[in-house]
Amino acid sequence: MGTGRIEAFSDGVIAVIITIMVLDLKAPSDASWTTLLQTGPGLAIYLLSFVVVGIFWMNHHHALHAARAPEPPLMWSNLAVLFALSLIPFVTAYVASAHGSPLPVACYAVTLALSSLSFTLLNGVIAAQHPAGDIVRVQYRRFIWKGTVVVGCYLLAVPLAYVNVAIAYTIFVVIPILYVLPDRATVDER
Repeated sequence: MGTGRIEAFSDGVIAVIITIMVLDLKAPSDASWTTLLQTGPGLAIYLLSFVVVGIFWMNHHHALHAARAPEPPLMWSNLAVLFALSLIPFVTAYVASAHGSPLPVACYAVTLALSSLSFTLLNGVIAAQHPAGDIVRVQYRRFIWKGTVVVGCYLLAVPLAYVNVAIAYTIFVVIPILYVLPDRATVDER
């Protein structure tokens, strides 16, 4: 049996996560530019969260195709990823409603760190399913290294949110950009 059932379930959960996020967006109370511009920060954090969840979804798709079997460690680590991602709508709404306060930004950073950590663990389970020297195992070991660095960056954003929320937001924006850019090592091996 393949991982198709796990992927289908995960796709459904991720679709619900994105739906919940958009339902938290509030329409402006009147039809003025001033009121519309006041929704900007909420729209910006929604866009960022949408991109982050989308990146996780795409990487998750590729990860499950690299998995060899739907063994319990794979299923449990996948549930950990889905749990962490399911917290993103809550912290997105919290950040949008708090207008740049440090605590919501720190909570957002912790949630992104938890999501990245759980996905890094999923990558570790997938790497362990392949024999030493296998190209998939080598590639996933690189993904684990990258994920570990990302977790560290998100955790660094927690105290930085109390110093200057703009620095934390910069970390939140730069990391997805790094995931959108092609990984040179992966491109070279194709």
